[in-house]
Amino acid sequence: MLISQVIMALKNYGYAAILDDRAAWRCSQTFGISTIGTGRLLILAKQRGLIPFVFPRIQALRDAGLWLSDDLVNLLKQQAGE
Repeated sequence: MLISQVIMALKNYGYAAILDDRAAWRCSQTFGISTIGTGRLLILAKQRGLIPFVFPRIQALRDAGLWLSDDLVNLLKQQAGE
């Protein structure tokens, strides 16, 4: 599955791949693929007025099984102004 994601990203130069997996991030760096994490994507959505708060979405991701450290969650909340 990772290979197909790399191929898709390489075919769509100028776009960022949304990644949270460290192995996928390392692979993307090898190929020079621009990346963005889900947390940063949520901050951008809030800044653009698409969502009112970041933290409930972060908590939903954690509840679904995505591991996010407390330090990262606090950093995201701070960057989002929450």
